[in-house]
Amino acid sequence: MHTSLETVTPQVPSKVLIVDDEEDVHQITRISLRSLSHRGSRVKLVSARSAAEARQCMREHPDIAVVLLDVVMESDHAGLDVSRFIREQLGNTFVRILLRTGQPGRAPEGTVVQEYEVDGYLPKAELTSTRLVTMVRTALKAYDELVDLESRRHSLETVHESVRELNTDSTWADFRLEDAGTFESETKR
Repeated sequence: MHTSLETVTPQVPSKVLIVDDEEDVHQITRISLRSLSHRGSRVKLVSARSAAEARQCMREHPDIAVVLLDVVMESDHAGLDVSRFIREQLGNTFVRILLRTGQPGRAPEGTVVQEYEVDGYLPKAELTSTRLVTMVRTALKAYDELVDLESRRHSLETVHESVRELNTDSTWADFRLEDAGTFESETKR
């Protein structure tokens, strides 16, 4: 029988940060995502209603997996500034940032995705509940994969460092091929 670690170990709920200055958007998003679960737990929704609140939430919850980020809030580029803050100042490359905008002309998709390192661009006029759930679910999976890859990279670095230490250890450095032959013949006696 095949069991995954997920089924044996209870998972911490994944967090999704909703950043928008319109209360209606928060309510609709919460309704759309209310039954969303990931890795066996219901997704936890966190809200911010300004760029400043979003920055604070990201400081307080560095394990947020997905940010649903409005572009135009207290300024025409408030959301873009938050995206840059997350990537550059916090150095968080794991969180998946999905921009949502009601004014796509102010933040053209091609430019924004490349320059601000966002992972998705969702014009509010085209956004359905089904599409939102699909985008968030996909982003949660991508976040998990990135975190898993980083964990494996860290494990490989640890193994690599251990091997380097063994190779520089004086006991191993003095061990020569001829000694291996002597050791082998002595063990056969």
